[in-house]
Amino acid sequence: MEQQLYRYLQFEQQLLQELVRLATRQQTALANYNIAELEEITSFQNELIKNVRIAEEKRIDLLMSWMRIGRRDAVNLKLSLIKKHVENPDISTAIRELQKSLRSLIEQLQVLNTTNRLLTNRARTSIKEMMEMITGGNSMCNVKI
Repeated sequence: MEQQLYRYLQFEQQLLQELVRLATRQQTALANYNIAELEEITSFQNELIKNVRIAEEKRIDLLMSWMRIGRRDAVNLKLSLIKKHVENPDISTAIRELQKSLRSLIEQLQVLNTTNRLLTNRARTSIKEMMEMITGGNSMCNVKI
């Protein structure tokens, strides 16, 4: 069970790494106003998020059966507590390293997402201002920007 849990955690780490990579690409696309690339990135992100949810569900199910706990407890279980239940010292050490890596990836993703949100809002505001200049503030095709 411990080895299986570790594999799920590694898979979740890979998914987070991919989300960070896509968020970095997204930032570049936003800065360059590359709409086609943004659509592609968004599509990939949606698929990755589905996979993250699936991996999380499998990990929760594994924790429930391994530790004989309820779903609520399994959802709220932290890696630091899980490490205490791991008997294999190699896996325990690997989980500790994985915990550091996951923490770093989550922090990177939060920073990237915050910056991307800011860039998106700026782009939306710029487009709105351009449309107002072109239309003189009137609606265009009955669409409010």
